[in-house]
Amino acid sequence: MIWPKPTTSATRIQALVGLFLLLLVTSLFAGLDLLTRSKDLAAWLDRQEEESCRQTRKALLHMGYWQSMDELWIYEELPRLDFSRGGVYLLGASEVQCATKLWELPPDLQALIHNFGVSNSNPKGELVELRYLIEHHGLLRAGGERSLVVIGADYHTASHPSQLLPPAFVDNWERRGLYACDAQQGIRAVPVNAISKCLDFEVTRAGAGLARFRNLLVHQLIRWRHHGTEPFRTRDPAFYAVKYQAEIGPDWKAKIDGYVQTFGETLDYLAAQHVPTRVILMPQGSWYDNLPYEQEFREQIGMLCAGKQIPVTDWSTMLADEDFADSIHPNVYGMEKFQTAFLKIALAFLHSTHALAPTQSSLDPTGK
Repeated sequence: MIWPKPTTSATRIQALVGLFLLLLVTSLFAGLDLLTRSKDLAAWLDRQEEESCRQTRKALLHMGYWQSMDELWIYEELPRLDFSRGGVYLLGASEVQCATKLWELPPDLQALIHNFGVSNSNPKGELVELRYLIEHHGLLRAGGERSLVVIGADYHTASHPSQLLPPAFVDNWERRGLYACDAQQGIRAVPVNAISKCLDFEVTRAGAGLARFRNLLVHQLIRWRHHGTEPFRTRDPAFYAVKYQAEIGPDWKAKIDGYVQTFGETLDYLAAQHVPTRVILMPQGSWYDNLPYEQEFREQIGMLCAGKQIPVTDWSTMLADEDFADSIHPNVYGMEKFQTAFLKIALAFLHSTHALAPTQSSLDPTGK
């Protein structure tokens, strides 16, 4: 069967329809690009998300227009940081990453106080991250003595061998192809095509922006179904204990030994750079009280830090069970308690180095 050739009129209509669709798609992406560059809109979306998290008691994840908190920090915040005045740097895994709301601080404090927590990290991850920040990003540009590193220590990350990098930590750095990461050579930048990088970031931000608007709609629908409120997130404390026992395994003492050994390497590295260091034992839920790991961990970390004259602050009982979103991550109420205590440490140090003027000492520790 021979199909008739399209007429000139039909061809013109097809071309116009194709052009219209192209313009429509281009306009949508351009609109999304403009929206995802609006700081006011991002702040409004953050407030809506926080309102939801206050009702559900879920973890408040500050991701901007990215797919994770790690991407927001690695690709947007880190490249523009200025370390010339020194500062206070919080380090650790996801339970540290989710423990503060530093984006709410005044701009002058945001420039000096940073949460460098990375999800799925462990002591080896913290060491390679510090090396990268110091040796490639000038973290100690103002001098080691003007920078305070606060490490959130938590035996939960001992479940992965501490001389190796967890695969998920490596993926956090390598996902976009801008970095290579391994335990031997650490983190290093990889040359990439600027155009492909720009397109990848734009598509990622557009997709994340759409996801944020979708989540906002979902929150509203859930509230409509539940008479104006969102139900609490359900937790399973009994499962938390059993799950971690399976993760750390029967050789848990050897794993904690390995954690402490690598942790000591990090402390030695910072001491060689003349960096004041402080260790915080991270908050724990009561569901872990009957397990043997915390006592062993606390004793070993205490002995290690005492020998190196590193102050240790025990915040393991700081939060009540209702301040946790899940087994280890604080919810928004836990974040505010942790941040209040952390800012007291940070502000005291910044005043001691004169990075902050005395008139700024009256800041409410909550950042408000």
